[in-house]
Amino acid sequence: MNENVARKRCVVRYEGRVQGVGFRFNAVRQTAGLSVHGYVRNEADGSVLLDVEGTALDVNRLLTRIQAEMQDNIEGIQVDEGPLTGVAEGFIIRH
Repeated sequence: MNENVARKRCVVRYEGRVQGVGFRFNAVRQTAGLSVHGYVRNEADGSVLLDVEGTALDVNRLLTRIQAEMQDNIEGIQVDEGPLTGVAEGFIIRH
């Protein structure tokens, strides 16, 4: 299936110095122009969790943008693909 129309969902855990540095706000900003939905939130263990779905192309673009912008803060990334949820609430910060 074409990457422009194929949909996918990624649940990504970022580890490192990712809390208190504007990571969540940056993630939301990086969604500009992309057709993605989901959320980003701080986790109790100090990591940041991103749950995003959209076209495979836009999901990949978002992950690339976040990594490029926050690379100095990221020490580890765990990416898991999950089943689509169909949620279309935009992309938000959850608390």
